Amino acid sequence: MEWLRNSILVTPCAYLLAVLVLSLVLPRVEGSSDLLNMRIDNDTARTVLSSVAGGMIAFTGLVVSIAVVVVQFAAGQYSPRLVARFRRDPVFKHSLGIFIAPALFSLIALRNIGRAGDTIAPSLTIGVDFILLGIAILAFFILVGRLLDLLRPRKLVERLVKAGAHAATEVYPFRAGHAPPIEDQHELDDAITLSFHGRHAVLVALDRGRLVRAATKSNVVIELTVGVGSYLPREAPIFKIYRNQDSKAVDESELQRSVLVGGGRTITQDPAFAIRAMVDIAVRALSPAVNDPTTAVEVIDGLETFILALAWRDLERGRLADTNGNVRLLFPNPAWEELLDLAVTEIRRFGVGSPQVARRLRALFDDLLNHTPASRKPAIKAQIARYEAAVARAVPDPIERAYSMTADRLGIGTAAP
Repeated sequence: MEWLRNSILVTPCAYLLAVLVLSLVLPRVEGSSDLLNMRIDNDTARTVLSSVAGGMIAFTGLVVSIAVVVVQFAAGQYSPRLVARFRRDPVFKHSLGIFIAPALFSLIALRNIGRAGDTIAPSLTIGVDFILLGIAILAFFILVGRLLDLLRPRKLVERLVKAGAHAATEVYPFRAGHAPPIEDQHELDDAITLSFHGRHAVLVALDRGRLVRAATKSNVVIELTVGVGSYLPREAPIFKIYRNQDSKAVDESELQRSVLVGGGRTITQDPAFAIRAMVDIAVRALSPAVNDPTTAVEVIDGLETFILALAWRDLERGRLADTNGNVRLLFPNPAWEELLDLAVTEIRRFGVGSPQVARRLRALFDDLLNHTPASRKPAIKAQIARYEAAVARAVPDPIERAYSMTADRLGIGTAAP
C-alpha cells in the first residue's frame, strides 16, 4: 500500500475512470427523454458544457500552480521534508480528480447533444454535470483550507504528530512492560549475508510479516543490518541469515520483495522521521535569518505530546517471533535515548540563547520526568544536565540565566508551578 500512498496518479485516474463510465452509461439510461423537464435546447446545452469543460481545465491548472507556490513557500519557510507529506495528502489527490471530472464529463457529453436529431438536450446529463461542478467548488474550499494549514506551524506539527503516532503503533506495537515473551533461537552456528539488488534509494518500509513467514519456512533467523529510513546503495548488505543444521535454503527473491525503497524517508514505518521533520521546523525558525522562537515553542509542544506517548511503548524490542514464540526477525529500531536525543539536541544547540525556548525546554523536561516510567528518567536527567550546561554557556548573567531556566509552557507568559 505504500506505493499507493506515494502515487499522485492513482486517485485522480480513479475519478476519471468513474466519470468516463458514468458519461457512457448515462445517455443509454436517459435516452432522448427530458427526465428533469429542463427544456434546454441543443445550442444552450453545448454552450454550457463547453464552458464547464474549458473553465474547469483552466481552473485546475490555476489551482495546481497556486498549490505548488504554497508548497514551495512552506518548504522554504519550514522544512523541505513537508513536500513529501503534501504529495501524499489525500485531499490534494482527491481534489485533482474532482476538479477535472466535470471537464471530462462535459467533453464526452457534448458528442451526444443532438446526435439523434433531438431538439431538446438530455436534462439528466446537464443536471449531473452541474452536480459535478458543485462538488468541485466544495472540493476547492476544502483544498484552500488545507493549503492554508501549510502556512500554520502548529497545524503542520499536529499533522506530523498524528502521522508519527500512527507509525509508532506499528513499529512499537506493545506498551512498555506488556509485550509477550519470546524465546531466543538457539544453536545458530552459521550466518550468510545477502545484498540489496534494487536501485540505490532509501529504505522506506518493510513487509515484516513476509520476512517472518520466510524465516519460519526455512527455519532461520533473519537480521536486518540497516533500519527503515537508511540510505541503501546498490548491492549494499541488508540481510544476515542465521542458520542451523535443520535450516533450509531461503527464497532470496521473497526477501527482496519485502523491501520497499523510495526517493526519501516517509513516516509510515519511521516515527523518528516525524521527530526529524518537527525539529527541522524548529531549527529553521531559530536561524538568525528568521528569528522566530515562538514557532520553535509550538514545535516543542508537539514534540512533548509525541515523546510522552513514545515513553510508554516498548521501544527496545527489535525482534519478531513466529506463532511458536521463536525469534525469526531482528531489526534495528531507535530506542528511547536515540529518540530523545533527536527531539531535543539540535533545539537545545540553537535555542538556549532564547529565553522563550529555554523556558519551554525546561518545562518539557519537567513534564517528562513527572509523566514517564522510571526506566526513562536516567536519559531525561542526562538531557537536563546538558541543557543546564548549555544555558550556562549561552547566558552568563546569573539573573538572566535563572530567568531562562524557569519552566514555562508558554515560553514567556505563565511559569509552570
